[in-house]
Amino acid sequence: MKIQKLTGILPALLTAFDENGVDTKTTGKLVDKLLCAGVDGLYVGGSSGEMVLQSVCERKTLLECVMESSAGRGAVIAHIGALSTADTVELAKHAKTAGADAVSSVTPLYYKYSFREVKEYYARIADASELPVIIYNIPALTGMTLNSAQLGEILSIPGVAGMKFTSSDFYQLERLRTDFPDHVFYNGSDEMLLSGLAAGADGGIGTTYNFQPERIVNIRKLYLANDMQGALKLQSDANRAIEVILRNGVLPASKALLGMLGLDVGLCREPFLPLTDAMLADLRDNALPLLDGEWLK
Repeated sequence: MKIQKLTGILPALLTAFDENGVDTKTTGKLVDKLLCAGVDGLYVGGSSGEMVLQSVCERKTLLECVMESSAGRGAVIAHIGALSTADTVELAKHAKTAGADAVSSVTPLYYKYSFREVKEYYARIADASELPVIIYNIPALTGMTLNSAQLGEILSIPGVAGMKFTSSDFYQLERLRTDFPDHVFYNGSDEMLLSGLAAGADGGIGTTYNFQPERIVNIRKLYLANDMQGALKLQSDANRAIEVILRNGVLPASKALLGMLGLDVGLCREPFLPLTDAMLADLRDNALPLLDGEWLK
C-alpha cells in the first residue's frame, strides 16, 4: 500500500551535539524551522544524523526530541539501522512507541552478509516495528550492491513500503517504480533530485536539505507543475553549493554552513575532524553566498 503521507521532501536531519550528548534544544529548533520552511517531513538518525557514532540511548533521545518538536506537522521516518540486529530491533520497537510514521535501515553493515541474511534482516525489522519499512539502499557506503531482482524480493516482504534510493542507476529506479507502483520511492542523492523525480521518485531525502530547504521543496513543486526549465535552474543552483560542500566533507561542511547561517549545531563526532581555516573560508566565500538563511529567522 502506497502511503501518501510519506511522500515529498524530507531532510536527512543533522544531529546537534553539545558536551552532554544530543543537544535536544538546538535539534528541536532545527526541526521547527525546517517544517516551517515547507518540508514534508524528517528522516531521523540516518547517515546525516551520525547514527553509527551514537549510542542506542542517544538515538532514542533524538527521536523523542524530534517527535515532540514536530508535533504532527510532518511525517517522521526513524532510521534504526545498527551493527547488530538486536539493537535494530530495539530501535524499531522504540520508534513504534515514540510515534514515528515509518522506520528505515541501511543494509547490514561491515561484514559481507549474504542476500539471505539481508532479506531476513528486513523481515525482522518489519515484524518488530509494525510500522512501514523503508529500505535504505546506499551501496557506495555500505558496500552492499543489490540487483533489481534482489531489491524486488525485499520490497515484496509484507510491511516493506518503499525505498530510499541513493544511487545514480536511474534505470533501476524506474524499473522498480514500475514494478512496485504502490510503494514509495525517495531519491537519495541531493545533486540528482530532479533526475530521481523524472525516474519516478515520490520525493527526496537529503543532507543539504538541512540548509537549503526552500530551494529543494521548490524543485519538486516546479517538477510537478511541469516547469522543467525552472526546476533545472534550481537544481543547478543547489548543485553549485553542493559542489563546494563535497570537496570539504559533506557532514562537517553541512554543520559548518548551518552555523554560518545562524544555527550552531556543533561539530561532527570523531573520527570526523573540525574543518581547517581554509575549508571554512571556502564554504564562507563559495557556498554561503548561494544560500538564503531567511527561513532560519
